[in-house]
Amino acid sequence: MKFFLIIFTCSAFLHADWDPEYCFPDEDLSLLDDMIFKRLKDDMAYYLRDSWCTKEKIHLLMDLVYVTRPETCVEIGAFSGSSILPVAATLKYLQHGFVDAIDVWSNAEAVRNMEAGDLNRNWWSWVNMEEVYGTFLARLAERSLTEYVRILRGTSEAIAPLIGEIDFLHLDGDYSEKGSLRDVELYLPKVRPGGYILLSNLFVMVNGKAPKMKSFSALFDSCEMICEIDKDNVVLFRKNS
Repeated sequence: MKFFLIIFTCSAFLHADWDPEYCFPDEDLSLLDDMIFKRLKDDMAYYLRDSWCTKEKIHLLMDLVYVTRPETCVEIGAFSGSSILPVAATLKYLQHGFVDAIDVWSNAEAVRNMEAGDLNRNWWSWVNMEEVYGTFLARLAERSLTEYVRILRGTSEAIAPLIGEIDFLHLDGDYSEKGSLRDVELYLPKVRPGGYILLSNLFVMVNGKAPKMKSFSALFDSCEMICEIDKDNVVLFRKNS
């Protein structure tokens, strides 16, 4: 209950929906009045309307990148690219930066750390990963985003030595307690002071518990919690200086 108490206590002081004015009080947000950028966000939300990435999350990703102008973004758990595309589209619009898409696209790796009784295990064991990977590549080509995305196919452990300093890190990979905590331990030290970390699927439940709560706690120790969206399931942090 300790970890749940922490997040519920903090959430009482946070805005429940994405609001850039609340999250970036010291930034010039007049940039977000750019009508072309607004249309780009609407277009991306429509394009991804049937994906796992909600409109609220798309707006968070694109506003964050547009306002902070990161040089290096990293996402662990690219899958079909639903949350990579909004980032890459904004980088393309800015003509600045790139995003590393890390995923092994392997059924065996997807279930390696899952508990035997995990109800999601069967789906992750049989989903056609090569087809998913092909969908990702097709989406990048269709949106002309390939040059802004570096695809790193491998486990997060294997890829970690290839990654330098990170401005924005999206943790959307392993759903297990062990795997999600390992990703924090490997990649949080690479995030620059003042950089941003997005933790997705915080409250995905497995056998009555949320496996990512230890990852949340590890981030909470060295980062400021900025906001939570999607009914607290996605949390944005800023690394302490």
